[in-house]
Amino acid sequence: MKEQDHRLDDYFERYGDMLFRHVRTFVDYHTAEDICQETFLRLARNLDHVKPEMVKSWLLGVSKRQALDYLKKGGRYRTRLGLNPEDLDGIDVNSDTERIVIEQEESREMDRVLECLEKEKPRWHDALLMKYQERMSDREIGIEMGIKTSLVGQWRHRARLWLKNRYARKEDEQDG
Repeated sequence: MKEQDHRLDDYFERYGDMLFRHVRTFVDYHTAEDICQETFLRLARNLDHVKPEMVKSWLLGVSKRQALDYLKKGGRYRTRLGLNPEDLDGIDVNSDTERIVIEQEESREMDRVLECLEKEKPRWHDALLMKYQERMSDREIGIEMGIKTSLVGQWRHRARLWLKNRYARKEDEQDG
């Protein structure tokens, strides 16, 4: 049992931040915390069945399905912030609700645009995710993808321009 606890601690230390950033692309901050916690609880229950080399992809897959499930249910499940009703006196709930709705819509829009990038330029997409979610260096990405380090930087630059242009087109479509 202690060995299992150590493995779980190691995985949390290694992948916790990356997993939170991944889930945060789908949902608000507090919901992302809950989903990450639930994902690691599920990993604890399944630790003997998940191969060590598959833990990272397992965590990403399970957390993404949980976040999408949350969004499919319309976000009607509330996250607990640890506040009692009397603690809410003086807080403008409407503005918080509005902010959360806006964050969720922006998150959905970002997800749609990233899906377009993934379909059109999958290697650029992978390079961006490795850099910003997994915090890998260009050298590590180059080794992982089997390309020159300089090409990684070019792909990331092109991907950022592609995303910027796609967002600009989306805004023009919404305004027009």
